[in-house]
Parts: sequence; C-alpha cells; structure tokens
Amino acid sequence: MILALVLVAITVALGYRGYSFYKLSLEDRVEHPDFRTLRPSGMIGNGYGWGAALLVVLNLSYLIRRRFGGAKLGSMRVWLDLHVFTGMLAAVLVSFHSAFQLRTPIATASTASLALVVLTGLIGRFLYALAPVSGRERLRAALDDYDQLTPGLRDRLARAIAELPGPDVPANASLLRSLWAIPSWRRVARLRRGAIELLTPPPTLRDERRAIAELVKAAAADARASATAALLRSWRGLHRFFALVMLAAVFLHAGVAWYYGYRWIFS
Repeated sequence: MILALVLVAITVALGYRGYSFYKLSLEDRVEHPDFRTLRPSGMIGNGYGWGAALLVVLNLSYLIRRRFGGAKLGSMRVWLDLHVFTGMLAAVLVSFHSAFQLRTPIATASTASLALVVLTGLIGRFLYALAPVSGRERLRAALDDYDQLTPGLRDRLARAIAELPGPDVPANASLLRSLWAIPSWRRVARLRRGAIELLTPPPTLRDERRAIAELVKAAAADARASATAALLRSWRGLHRFFALVMLAAVFLHAGVAWYYGYRWIFS
C-alpha cells in the first residue's frame, strides 16, 4: 500500500510539473518555455529516460534474488513488491521521457515491450497471490478448527472433499495446458462448496460461520493448488521472455541515444 501511494504521488508530481507542456500539440510544444527541458532529449526529459533504464536494471535484481539469494537477503514477498514497484515506476518515467509521443521505431519497440512486461508482471502478481503456498495444510487446519466447534463431522467432510479432486496438472505443464485447467478447478471448487454446505448444519454462532467460510476457501485453494502452481510457473516464463526482449530494446534505445549525443549529464 505504501509503495502504491508513493507511485501515485510521483506520477501526480511529474504530471503537475509538466502538465502545461504535455497537454499541447506537438506543434505548439515548440513555443512552450519548458520545451528544451521536457522534450525527450531535454535535460529533464532525458533524465526520465535514464532513470527508467536504471530502474529496469534494478528491477532484474529480483530474478537474482529468486535464483541465488537466501533468507538473509529478505522476504521474497518484499522483493516481489519492490519488483512490481520499480517496474511500474519505470513505465511512468518512460511515459514522461517520451512526452507521451512515440516518434521512432526503437522508442515504440521499447515502450511496447515495457508495457507487455508490466502487464504480464501485474497478472503474475495476481497469480502469485492466488496460488496457495500450502493448500493441503490449510485444508487440514480448517477441518480441525471446524471440528473443535462442531465435533463429529470432520471425517465426513474430509471424505466428501477427497471425492472431488482438483485437476492434476504436471509441474512442467505448458501455459496453454495450465489455462485449460482453470474451468476444471473452478467447477471442483463450486462442488466442494456445495458438499460442505450440505454436510454442515446451519451455523448459529459467528465462530461457526467463520470456520465454514475458511473451510470453503481452504477447499477451493486445495482444488486449484497444482493448476495454479503450474500456471504461475509457465506465466513466469512468458514474463521472463518479454523482460529479455524489453532489456534488449532498452539497451538498443539507450545505445542509439548515446551514439547521437543524447547523454544527459554525461555529455
């Protein structure tokens, strides 16, 4: 939440700083007093671009942490949040660097690849939140909690849930295979919910309602466990591919800009 607020604040501040310039047409911008500073090759506009390039490089440190890092380097959830934040901030800086115009094929390719990376990254973040870390353990705990409130139904509930298994998706399944399993685990989750509601008496206490709600969620999480894990793994591969394309486009864009003398403070 804090990172989201920081991102919004930076975007609003940059927009406020150059609104009178960005709202003009390309022909009218030439007459604006900030034209030489806010244009893509200007001191501020060019700085946005180099800042975005630096954020792109820093953004990839998440992959290094994921591949080689240990627990001493911090929680993966924190690293993932920073990964999303730096990616979104880079997209914001790229937008202001381009002054909301795409006039060259290289700039278009860089912006499009970054947009794809951000889009697939946001969807991947949603899948990461959707994928249960330990669905089976959560289901056992939910059954135990409900059994403490209403003894005698645990075994019947466990058998009913086990008789409605979720789709068994291999860990190395393709993205298409993983997506194909979504209707199956959603159907199983609905059936498990119906079985739980059929076997449990109407709750009269708040704790009972909470226990049943948690049991339904745990049963649904267990039903989608293998499918969402495979989907997340294959989606990461797609996101990584777009990230490599983006990185190549960014380096090409920066290299061309450097070659033609647009070197910001390094001139």
